Amino acid sequence: MKKHLTLLLMALTILTDTLAGGRHDDEHPGGWNFDLTILKTKKADNTAIGETELSVGGGFAFGFIAGTGQAKGLDINMGQSYELEWSEAINVETRIGKHDLLRVGLGFDWRNYRVTDFMMFSKDERGIISMQPYPDGMEPKFSRIHTFSLSIPVKYQHFLSKHVYFAVGPELYFTPRGSLKTRYYESGISQKITSGNVHQSTVSLGLGAEVIIHHVGIYYKYNPFPVLRTSYGPRFSSMTTGIKVAF
Repeated sequence: MKKHLTLLLMALTILTDTLAGGRHDDEHPGGWNFDLTILKTKKADNTAIGETELSVGGGFAFGFIAGTGQAKGLDINMGQSYELEWSEAINVETRIGKHDLLRVGLGFDWRNYRVTDFMMFSKDERGIISMQPYPDGMEPKFSRIHTFSLSIPVKYQHFLSKHVYFAVGPELYFTPRGSLKTRYYESGISQKITSGNVHQSTVSLGLGAEVIIHHVGIYYKYNPFPVLRTSYGPRFSSMTTGIKVAF
């Protein structure tokens, strides 16, 4: 996975350099700028009102997930459930005020929803997922649902000072992949059960907010949509809080 992310970043860098190469400002009266965000320090007044920037690089986030609206018998463990996100790997932002931006981005999101008690995710021959107790003789380690999503956040960003800002807005998620894994011990030997195609909700909408101070801050997300399609699995949604590094 790390290799794929590195190759993607290199490809996006080459694309951006190609678009920006040999460009003169008077050839783009619309006010477009192309930058590598990862090499740039954002300031409250570094662009003119109405100017639009396309940047590549984004930021990285790590957070813990809590289950919300959980079905009976399901208890998502926030200490063990987590999110990794490459946020706004591609980002378009427009200056709408002296201290205000409107951002639209494209990012990549990986989430693990874990239960660590004596219940596990179980998938039957019809593909339906339910919560079942571990069979006798099995010592549970964890059971989890994993999802991969493309995220499209739309954020209003306001600078409180030169390097301090907050941002808030809706986030649209497209989730093409999901999987199930259960790990347990049997007679002291580690075992696992895996399965793909967990019938995850392929499209969902949530709300995100963040406060950033000198590139480092905290973020919060709430997604009221069910993680799994309710006809195929127990209902639960998610809430995430964590740390974000923004370039």
